[in-house]
Amino acid sequence: MDKLQKKLRRLGDQVQNDIAKKATGRGAAIIRDEARENAYKAPEPYRVYNSDGKGGKTCTVVKPGHVGRSVIMKRIPASERYGLTSKHIVTVSNSKEIPKGARQIATFVEYGINMPQPHPFLRPAYDNKRGEAKKAATKILMTEVRKEWKK
Repeated sequence: MDKLQKKLRRLGDQVQNDIAKKATGRGAAIIRDEARENAYKAPEPYRVYNSDGKGGKTCTVVKPGHVGRSVIMKRIPASERYGLTSKHIVTVSNSKEIPKGARQIATFVEYGINMPQPHPFLRPAYDNKRGEAKKAATKILMTEVRKEWKK
């Protein structure tokens, strides 16, 4: 891995960024897919009540699997990476699907807040797939660095 990092550093900045983006993206995708698969699904549709901002409430019927469908991977902007070339995270989006608030619902599910028991899915996804994600990212790094060195 050290040799690979040294070779990568000798490539141009844009090439480094492109390769790192592919590698970290692939690793994050593996963990994201596992989290989606393992996310708790309600046994039947349920209602969510939200304030409409005018003193009233709106009601939305949520289909089972809402949280799993809202699991995404997100690339962190350079200003927040603190020295890393590329960084992706797996999180729950608040904007993928109505009702807004999937992130809060995911927290309730993960930690068992307002539920009889927790149904963790994000941390187990990382624990179960981190080795596979690391191998996939390393393979992409090695393949892409070799391609660049042959040019």
